Amino acid sequence: MMFGFEKKWCHKLFDAMMPSSSSMPGIGMISLDKFWNEFDQSAPPLMKLGLRFSIWYLTFRPFFSFKYLRVFPQLSSSSQNLFLTQSNESRLYLERQLVTTLKAVACMAYFDNPKIRLMVE
Repeated sequence: MMFGFEKKWCHKLFDAMMPSSSSMPGIGMISLDKFWNEFDQSAPPLMKLGLRFSIWYLTFRPFFSFKYLRVFPQLSSSSQNLFLTQSNESRLYLERQLVTTLKAVACMAYFDNPKIRLMVE
């Protein structure tokens, strides 16, 4: 089970990955409470660990870069987008994989919402 602050960090990362568009609401516009309850009960331990590591890494990684020098939630929207794009294109396989892990969980959370599923059907 993730702590509340980890979920807040995760939601910031999710928001940057899946913002609102003209046709669809962003992930930040929907409640993820049901998803988190199901995730805590059903996800395998290794997946939970991988998600938690992804959240911590991607939250603190910008702080150690001279380009950003802030944790992810403190970055502007454009800097968040740039950071995630750079991480997704990193030469380090692990960094790319952490972004992919977060994207996969974000998609599961987004499409777990019945209203979102109705909009795409």
